[in-house]
Order: sequence, then C-alpha cells, then structure tokens
Amino acid sequence: MPQVRILADQVRLVAVETDSFKTGRISVSAALPMDEKMAANSLLIYLLKRSCKEYPDFSLLNGKLDELYGASLSASITKIGESQVLSLSLTCLDDRFALTDESIAQQCAELLAGMVFSPNCKNGSFGADNLTAEKRLLIQRIEEELNDKRTYAFNKCIEYMCANEAFGKDKYGSIEEIQNVKMADVYAAWKNMLSTAVFQITVVGSAVDKVAEIFTKKFAKIERNPVKPETVFVQKGRHFNRYEETYPVNQGKLVIGFRAGMQSSRDNIHAMTVMNDIFGMGTYSKLFMNVREKLSLAYYCWSRLVASKGIVLVEGGIDTDKEKKVSAEILSQLSDLRNGKTDPEVLDSSKRSLKERYTFTTPEGICAWYASQVLEEEIITPENVIEGVEGVTMEQVCDAAKKLSIDTIFMLKAQEEAENED
Repeated sequence: MPQVRILADQVRLVAVETDSFKTGRISVSAALPMDEKMAANSLLIYLLKRSCKEYPDFSLLNGKLDELYGASLSASITKIGESQVLSLSLTCLDDRFALTDESIAQQCAELLAGMVFSPNCKNGSFGADNLTAEKRLLIQRIEEELNDKRTYAFNKCIEYMCANEAFGKDKYGSIEEIQNVKMADVYAAWKNMLSTAVFQITVVGSAVDKVAEIFTKKFAKIERNPVKPETVFVQKGRHFNRYEETYPVNQGKLVIGFRAGMQSSRDNIHAMTVMNDIFGMGTYSKLFMNVREKLSLAYYCWSRLVASKGIVLVEGGIDTDKEKKVSAEILSQLSDLRNGKTDPEVLDSSKRSLKERYTFTTPEGICAWYASQVLEEEIITPENVIEGVEGVTMEQVCDAAKKLSIDTIFMLKAQEEAENED
C-alpha cells in the first residue's frame, strides 16, 4: 500500500516509495469544480509551467532542469467526474544515481512548490506576452481536437448527453471563454486554486519525507477554504436523443452514450470493468469480434467506461449508410451479453488482459494511477483492482450489462462528395 499523509485541509500526499526504477516522479494535482473559471484555470496551469520567481524565464528554468540531471517538466488538464484537475509533474533521476549526496527529489519538490506557490507574477500579472502566447497555444490544442473527427464525435456525444450537467463542458473551457480571459482572471484563479482546490501530491520514488515537509510548510502559509467538487450520477437514460452533423470526412463516426446505473465512481466497479471489457474493449470483445470482424460493419468499434461519471460510450468508424444496421447490431450484442450468451473462455481472457492493463511498469504509470484518485476518500491500489476483477462472475457481468440504458446517439455523417473522392 502507498503511504498516505494529510498535509493540510483537503491536501494529502500519496507516496509509493520504491527503488524499482532509475527515475522517480512527483506530481501536484489540484481539483476544482467545472464552472465559469475553467478557461482561466486552464491558462493558469500552463503559465505556472513557464517559470517561477526563482527561475523567471525559459532559459533559467531549463538550466535548472539540466542541473537536475535532465529532469522533465509537464503540465496537464484532465476531467475527472465533474472536476477540472490541473497538474504539474516532474520526472527525475532517482537519488541513488546522483553523483553527490544531494537529493534530486527534494530539489524537484522545491522547484514544483516554487512554481505553484511563488510563480513569476508581478503586481498581479504573469506577463501580457506570456498570457497571449498561452491563449494561442490552448486554442490551438482545442482546434486540433476539433480537427480530429474521432475525438470530435466522442466529445460531441458527451456534450449532448450531459448538456445539463457540468460533465458536458470541455475540460479547457470554450474557445470564446479563453479569448475573453483577462490577466486579473488568471491571478484570481491562482489565488482561488491555492485556497479552495482539493490537492494531492503524488510521489513515486525516494525522499518522501523531504517532499512531505516542503509542501507541508508551503500549505501552512495559505488560508484554506477548500471546496470539494461533487459529481451528479444519472442512473438511467431519461429520454433517448439522436443528433447528427454532416462533415467532409471519408468515414462516418457513430457514438452511442449509455448511462451505467452507477451511483458513484466505485459503485459495482469490478463487475462494470469486466463487463465493459467483454462488451467492447478487448480483441475478444463482442463489438470487436462481431461488429468489426465477423460482420465487417465497422472500421473500428469499441466501448469505454467513464467510471468517474457512470457512463459507457461506444464509438465506431462506419459507412454513413450503415448507421441503423450498426446501431442495431451493437444493441444486439449488448442484449446477448445481458442474457449470458458469451463464451465462458472470454471471461478468463478478459481477466488476464485486465491484469496486464493494471500492472504498471513505469513511474509515470504508477503516478497517474494514484493521481487520478485525487477526489476519492479511500486510495486503492492496482492490486486491489486485479483482486476484485478476479472475483467477478459471469452472472455479475450480465447484471452489470443489464444496468446500461441508452441515452444519446451522435452521428457525424460523411458528405457524399468526400465519399466519392476515394
């Protein structure tokens, strides 16, 4: 089990102390509600990554990273349930391989703490040029996702499906919101994050005590009024809706959204995980073996369980004129799964595959696993999941499948002109 230490109100450190790797990783994650401040939050985390008070420009910061044996710094934004999670992470050489007695992990923790608590900010400004640059880069990220029609269709289904829920929003905020962010908004977002976010510092490697001490001292100077984000779990599809758009693509994109009948992110999670795997995740799954391989109805067809929101999404690349046939076959495969019409050997294949999936072999993988639990009361290990999955029966898989209820279909149709170009 990892070490779990409470550093301040709604601030904890989760550490896996290990000498199994040549590198270690430290990540600072801040969970915030998905509200009107999302665009400012998104710009904030990338501005914090640029520099800090001690290393106020790219050259000085990169020079420090080089001194730390080529440590690698990254920033990310994820959507966990109806929370926007901002993260800064450093991957560095383990202390055992340092050429002196210095602690690389300690210095990396100090650098991360400096970026979070003492940014390069003067008189409430992170620099007008820096803000302009980060706006441009963030909008570019969003436009790249819009241009990837598979990602676009997936996100569009979620937008329609969760139109009245915070989960329907883009994790970055909208392009218009980003364009309208003022410097004062970013500064307010920084202050708000330090005061109200739920924080988790995740450590994989060494010098855990030193890392804990650094962040404990930093948070002790902050007046905390944390707000823990809550996620709305809709038990059943309330009414079925279908939406479509036409675009000049050569391949139609079909996405079907189901409510999974979950009341929390861990409700019946082991059975749901195996059910989703057998339904549409593995190469032995019903969607892959039948919709794609046997019937050749789709170029790809798979399902994804979003446990943090209690939904399952099935997506497929199809010929536009086959939409009704593909949709009917997907529902037919779900019906078979509900009724136990599944080769018993598939259950064993699924358990073996999931065991491999939850066996992490890098510091980054382990860190990401624990960081994703920033809002969970109880930390679970990959071994906990593997053990839980091993105990799942086919009857439980069938019962989990019966809880799925269709909510939304989104179809990105191919224009005839695009099809005729092939």
